[in-house]
Amino acid sequence: MSNALKLARLLQVLRSGEQLAAQTALQQSQMAPLPWMSRALAAQAAQERSHATIAATALTLIGERHSAVNVMQPLYQRLGLDLDTGNLADTMLGLQGVVEHLGEALLEVLGAHAHPAGAVLHALHEKVLRQERGHLLLGTRCLQTLRTSTHQRDVIEEYRILGQTTAISVATLLDDARLNAHAFWAIVDARLSDWQAHALRH
Repeated sequence: MSNALKLARLLQVLRSGEQLAAQTALQQSQMAPLPWMSRALAAQAAQERSHATIAATALTLIGERHSAVNVMQPLYQRLGLDLDTGNLADTMLGLQGVVEHLGEALLEVLGAHAHPAGAVLHALHEKVLRQERGHLLLGTRCLQTLRTSTHQRDVIEEYRILGQTTAISVATLLDDARLNAHAFWAIVDARLSDWQAHALRH
């Protein structure tokens, strides 16, 4: 697989994840019971849209037209179900927990690519990591404010399974020797476990 195709697939995954995050955070902001929470989630949605735009710009620079499989589809479906049923706290576990950790780990594992679009990818890397870490903290604050119930631990495990499936699909899609599927998931899972310990503290 060429470096251009590999980078294009990475950016397609990132763009898809950021689009999912933007859509979800916007709906979360509309469901939020408190003004500060609504404002913070609306701000997150705007940031996620800007991340998707940067990824799309990099894809244009690459000029690679290959269409990758949407490996985010299982997470799209589950988040959509929780949004439709008004489970705000559950969506926090899916988006601010699993999706954010997947994106952060993917950017850090792959690093910069030697390609004309590499500068754009680097900008995406720096901007996303800085803002996504703020989104993780926001998710924790929101969950603690919402006073999540004990069933949330079952929900995070369900999202964890979807996250693992997605991580393996990403690694397989990229066909990159630097991205062992199970090692990649181990990185995501370790971060998710640490976040869960704080977010679901009672």
